Amino acid sequence: MAGLAGCSGGGSGTDVEVPDASSAAKPGDEAKAFDPPVEFGEAVKLPVDERVKSWGFAQLGPRLYERTAAALDAYDTGSGRRLWSSAIGRKDWYTGKEGGVSDDQRIPPVFARQEGRTDVLFAYADYTEGAGTEVDRTDVYLRAVDADSGKVSWTMRLPAPTGSTVSDLEPAVVGAEEETAVVRVLTSTDESSGDSESATTYAVDLEKRQVTWQEDRFAAEALDSGVVVGAQLGDGAWFQSLDGWHSEETDLGLVGRALADGAPRWKQEGRSSVTVEPVGGGFFVTGSLRDSRTGKPVPGGTDGTFLHCVYDRRSVVVCDSKEAVRGIDARSREVLWTISADDPARKKPDVDNAWHGAVYARADADSVILDARTGRDRRPFGGVDPYMLNEYAAVNFDMVVYPAIG
Repeated sequence: MAGLAGCSGGGSGTDVEVPDASSAAKPGDEAKAFDPPVEFGEAVKLPVDERVKSWGFAQLGPRLYERTAAALDAYDTGSGRRLWSSAIGRKDWYTGKEGGVSDDQRIPPVFARQEGRTDVLFAYADYTEGAGTEVDRTDVYLRAVDADSGKVSWTMRLPAPTGSTVSDLEPAVVGAEEETAVVRVLTSTDESSGDSESATTYAVDLEKRQVTWQEDRFAAEALDSGVVVGAQLGDGAWFQSLDGWHSEETDLGLVGRALADGAPRWKQEGRSSVTVEPVGGGFFVTGSLRDSRTGKPVPGGTDGTFLHCVYDRRSVVVCDSKEAVRGIDARSREVLWTISADDPARKKPDVDNAWHGAVYARADADSVILDARTGRDRRPFGGVDPYMLNEYAAVNFDMVVYPAIG
């Protein structure tokens, strides 16, 4: 691993489309926060172009940011207005290899504080067809866009992967902490049988705009508490967008690397598959809830059928499986409460999400908010499927917004 300087490029990125004055946000327009929200208003359909590929979205305050194949778009979650659209400006997001590309990754943008402002980070690939003696090439860029104005703060090109080429699957910013962003680039060769057969991970100093370390054959999947969690890849690895990393051999490893220098913090080898679900709060899921700092399973977050965990962004992780729902203290790692499927006194709910002490769940046909610390029913709520939420709004998987009203 070596420190490598980045260079600017990859399209001008100067085109920022702002709606006319009648629809743009006005000074003094302030959304009201409800923390945590317990009532939601009528559905608001955002004016998205469904013909353009969407890579995912993320909330920050009363705004929602969507990363598409063409642009980064910002919306007001109270009104549904599009505030601005920052065009990527790349020539071609598809590398031009034979056959179509099916990319079902969810790659939401990532936020980082820099020089007194909040930037929205994302990575993208730009394919250039060779001419004369020049060969075709695909470059990967990391871009920062001002979250308020939509203006591009900067763009840098990442060094090429070693011994492989950038695949047709979109690169991803896995996360950002301590002025460092982590970018995963999926790679392949002409003989690749899967969506991708390897990956390269980069750590980028956001202040210096410089790559501080680069690790080939390592696919970052989560960044939490100063540790980059991902898959160490063998010669026979392949990647599927919905299913993670696989191998016919047991030559894969689950690894946690230090964000500062990429050195291994912990490693678990001898795997034939690696799938990582980021949770937050110092946790991730791979079969069971695990501590990002050590890689070890967390007591109470044990294996379960269809295990899914959410962090309430304050103090509790809630893990839901077919067998039980458990609330776990994010600091002590102690189990706070359990609702099991065979409990004769209560219905085991299916958990959708959690936010600041509230757990949003469904028990048969009823939607109910649970207390994250006790597991007790707090109150019913209705009409919302909160794939994502904060104190301003809930958003479902299809990016329909439900503004918080209570």
